[in-house]
Amino acid sequence: MRATEQVDSRIGCGIVTTIPATLYATVAVLALFFTFWAVLLMDCLKRSEHEFHTEMENAKRLWTLLLIVGIPWSAIIYFITVKQKD
Repeated sequence: MRATEQVDSRIGCGIVTTIPATLYATVAVLALFFTFWAVLLMDCLKRSEHEFHTEMENAKRLWTLLLIVGIPWSAIIYFITVKQKD
């Protein structure tokens, strides 16, 4: 084997071995975000209208729409404004 073939084979192996670790980390983070969103959506659907700590009418509908459309930012905002006040 020539020296250039050895260098090329080592470079390729380094890239291939780092891809799965990055992929697993990305999938794990996405799974955590999805779980966080799903738990907060279920919490929103189970709450009665007066438990949203607001004077606004239809707060439950608004938060449900925001949670469905605005994933993950609305889940973080919902957690801070509604869930933590319990």
